[in-house]
Amino acid sequence: MYFFESLVRIHRAGEGAPYTGLKAAGTVEPSVAAADKALESGSAENLVKLVTEAAAKGIRERFAHAAETKKHADHRVEYGRKFVAAYVEFTHYVERLHLDAERPSAHGKTDGTASPVHHQH
Repeated sequence: MYFFESLVRIHRAGEGAPYTGLKAAGTVEPSVAAADKALESGSAENLVKLVTEAAAKGIRERFAHAAETKKHADHRVEYGRKFVAAYVEFTHYVERLHLDAERPSAHGKTDGTASPVHHQH
């Protein structure tokens, strides 16, 4: 067990990600399971749908919140702060999605430009 924990710690450190412990055997994120199924079936369509729907939902929710808080941002300082927080969350979310979509994962990095990895083992 110590060997595997050390191996995962080193692996995660190489990704610039924290070590969060070992997961039980057979426990994977839904997107990883869908990626495995895509390879087994020879089609990425269900995987693309899963990821696209999740990204679209996240964008729409954050956009709606930022747009709503923007309506009241000039009324009071606290409302302005709420808008700024919603704006930052919205734009950072979109930025992360876009960067992750365009850059190789840390596992595929060759020049040190890969974005930080967000998955957990």
